[in-house]
Amino acid sequence: MTAPSWAELRQVGFAALDHAAAVRAATDLLGLSPGFGDPLLAELNLADFTAPIGPDTYVEVLAPTVPEHSVARWLRRVGGASGWVLATQVPSLDGVTERAAERGVRIAVQTHAMGHDIVQLHPLDVGVLLELDEFLPRGAWFWDDVEAAQAAYASRSAKVDDIVAVDVAAADPAAMAETWAAIIGLEPPARAADGAAIAFGSRTIRFVAAAGGRTGIVAVDLHVTDREHGTGRTGELCNTLIRFV
Repeated sequence: MTAPSWAELRQVGFAALDHAAAVRAATDLLGLSPGFGDPLLAELNLADFTAPIGPDTYVEVLAPTVPEHSVARWLRRVGGASGWVLATQVPSLDGVTERAAERGVRIAVQTHAMGHDIVQLHPLDVGVLLELDEFLPRGAWFWDDVEAAQAAYASRSAKVDDIVAVDVAAADPAAMAETWAAIIGLEPPARAADGAAIAFGSRTIRFVAAAGGRTGIVAVDLHVTDREHGTGRTGELCNTLIRFV
């Protein structure tokens, strides 16, 4: 086992069969800018909308563009829309595939994009499509040099300015948290009576008990800019609870 490292949560992604409707819902609820598309996803038959939340965090809405896409089949099983992917930044992917294999976790994707190595862990094994992106320096991110992303950031949301936390539901939250930490190379998770949590920089992934058998991303906490009137509200996006904190 390598020495504990660090990881940053950079992007929360939702998936929907009706992309236009989901983008409208996200834009209205969060006050998002026009956004931009991931240039690589069209090749995978996925429509994409990505918009900045804060200076280094993003929300994404994607949709399959062909009916028999694997994501389309999954969406039809879960009600047409859901939280789908978490993109995280790590300093190195050395040992990740080996540690995943030791834990019985499959690699869904292993590729090289925009000059960086990427590994995606299978959602059936870790609860979500968990993307680990090898990216340095720590304060930089994929979209820093993308012109469309820079334009979107210039008109980013005035309602929210950061991702605070994400709730991932699992049949055994503590075991799932330990699996994530072991594969990524992080400190053991902090345990609580109702689950466990892992710090991803200043943000948190909380592992909670699955209610009604539903697993995966079930809630996202977003930091509001209006601290006097904006906190305490909730909303829903792609069948996922949004808490404004």
